[in-house]
Amino acid sequence: MRASVLYLGWWEETADSLARHGCDVTFVVPAAESGAPARHGFTGRTVVVPDVTRLDDVVAGLARDGVDVRGFDAVCSEHEECLVQAAVLAAAYDRPGMPVATAVALRDKLVQKRLVREAGLAVAGCRTAYELPETYPGRPFVVKPLDGVSTQHTHVVRGPESLERARAAVAASGRPGPWLVEEFMTGAEMHLDGVVRDGAVLFLGLSRYLQNVIEIQDGGLVGSVTVDPLAHADLYGRVRELAATALNALGHTDGVFHLELFDQGDRLAFSECAGRIGGGMVLETTRARFGVDLYDEWTRALLGLPSAIGPGRSAAERAYGWVHLPARPGRVRAMPGREDLLGLPGVEAVQLRVRPGDTVPDTRAASNARAATVMLSGTCEDGLAERMRTLADWFRDSVRIES
Repeated sequence: MRASVLYLGWWEETADSLARHGCDVTFVVPAAESGAPARHGFTGRTVVVPDVTRLDDVVAGLARDGVDVRGFDAVCSEHEECLVQAAVLAAAYDRPGMPVATAVALRDKLVQKRLVREAGLAVAGCRTAYELPETYPGRPFVVKPLDGVSTQHTHVVRGPESLERARAAVAASGRPGPWLVEEFMTGAEMHLDGVVRDGAVLFLGLSRYLQNVIEIQDGGLVGSVTVDPLAHADLYGRVRELAATALNALGHTDGVFHLELFDQGDRLAFSECAGRIGGGMVLETTRARFGVDLYDEWTRALLGLPSAIGPGRSAAERAYGWVHLPARPGRVRAMPGREDLLGLPGVEAVQLRVRPGDTVPDTRAASNARAATVMLSGTCEDGLAERMRTLADWFRDSVRIES
């Protein structure tokens, strides 16, 4: 029988994966994306609401369209900003879905850090605040939304001047708070992307960021390179233990995860964990390097089907990485095209975010702001990382912005 799924949000990869498993899906989509399903070729039912992240909008929209939530086999979302809403909706109508407590733990950063700290993991000290201090406390800290995504509205305070900038930005954001104020963590940032089933970590792939993501505010690059599990077996053992402890503390026992951490030399420190597939081209690099389709695994977990990860799976010998290609903010007059990028050494896939005539956003404002994203492969991790930095510099200089 075809599984009937209610999904909050719209994502092409999700629609394709659910279709491959023969699901009958109803998508609740925001008005701003109302035409996206049809453009992708989706012919099933959609419910259009003003804002899919507002639960009252979703419930009212379903009622207007005569959709009975009790008729679905699962209520879900892979959108980070819809996890709690989908969990509450599933619980309210007694439908299978992510537990509400787990969804909250995966979204609220203070709840999350408290749970993993109680589980014995190293994690930044934090508290909530409605206003930032008027004087610098003498040690660096970070301020961010409790449910923030992609480093938006995130500020690092390292002294009196950056404190004043952060205070001004918080006031100008129009967000009432409370804000999360947390200890600034040192160390090189990495990310884990994997699959958990019945509370056991079936797979994880480790990647090193080119720079800590927060450094985009100073012009840093967002991208990462996969880490060889054979050459770094000890590190993989340590990160697997951290992931298992964190996921158990958060109650995330079935699905996919994107977990960030800091390598501080003598220890690994937990940063954040999301119950979704990582951004950028994590999906593509995980497929290429480790042979794992994270969207397929997400769908299998949702439907209660066995994982497709076999015991004989092995990682590719080449290193893979992805990087957001930045450009100066403004309207694009000319830029390298897809074929130009695919013709460069090592480039295997390209996602264009803008084209001539479009406007490039300020890439310092959020980690998902970019002009394009590329996936590359190489023979060694360090060499690939350097090639990615060189490519990003070349691309930035090649994009012509109207004065």
